[in-house]
Amino acid sequence: MTSSFKLALAAFLLPAAALAATPAGQDRLHIFNDMPTKTGDALFSYTAEWRIDDGELYRATGLSFLNPAKFEGAAPTAVTKKLLTAIKDGMIQLDPNWRGMTVNQPEGQPELAIANRAGYALTNIIVRDYTNQKMRYALGDRAFGAAGVRVAVDLVYAADVEYLEGFTSKKNQSGSHGEIEIVIDGQRPVTLKTDGKTTAELEQELARQLAGSQLGVTPLFPHIVNKDTRNNKPFDGSELQWTNLGAKAIAVNVTDPQLGVLVKFKYPNDTAGGAVADSGLILPLLGAAAVGVVGFLAYRRRRPV
Repeated sequence: MTSSFKLALAAFLLPAAALAATPAGQDRLHIFNDMPTKTGDALFSYTAEWRIDDGELYRATGLSFLNPAKFEGAAPTAVTKKLLTAIKDGMIQLDPNWRGMTVNQPEGQPELAIANRAGYALTNIIVRDYTNQKMRYALGDRAFGAAGVRVAVDLVYAADVEYLEGFTSKKNQSGSHGEIEIVIDGQRPVTLKTDGKTTAELEQELARQLAGSQLGVTPLFPHIVNKDTRNNKPFDGSELQWTNLGAKAIAVNVTDPQLGVLVKFKYPNDTAGGAVADSGLILPLLGAAAVGVVGFLAYRRRRPV
């Protein structure tokens, strides 16, 4: 094997972290969960997207169906464990060299701690909650605005992901009974009754009451399409947005069983375009590359000197 070929092969196999400048833990998100309160199985999922320094985009999704009756008593940490297992299952298709984030559950805590690995930078995170549980989000010791992280809250109809044509003829397009409460550190809680109101009406009222927020008519980032159709919710025309949230945490609690909520985080690294690499193709591609290397070496051995 020639020295030039050895160098080329080493460069191909070298982990991105060894070549990149972004430090580990630069981008973070702490997700604090509670107990789901919606009767029956309800969808909870979250998708994180990251970029290899100056390279490709990748993403992973953790999808769970949560049922409060299936947990023994008040067990938020058991819920967290289920959510952690889901994202690990979502990342398993990625070659280890391309897994650009870590997700951990601090011992005994109902918390998911997400952070970038060295050589990778988080771009977007979206949390989709249709389980009616109180959720809290924080970056750690930094305010969202100071870290350059933009935030959005999008109220949605649960029927848009739970609806099955043939079982019902009409999807509900308003709240039934319950509340939505948003608590931002340093501000008074804002609580609205959802009865009979559309998601657009609720978002407009929240924008009027929450300081620093605005009603966005374009999404914080493009709709992320997931292979599981139960997990897809296209943008509905409006969402609550903060471009410079001067708080370290935000909590969202929706108790109306007809409603769900999407909470989005856009990191300053999301500046360049480009398609997201399909994690399902990575292992086959690496396998093909390995076969090519083995074939080349076998060919070299058979060549006459």
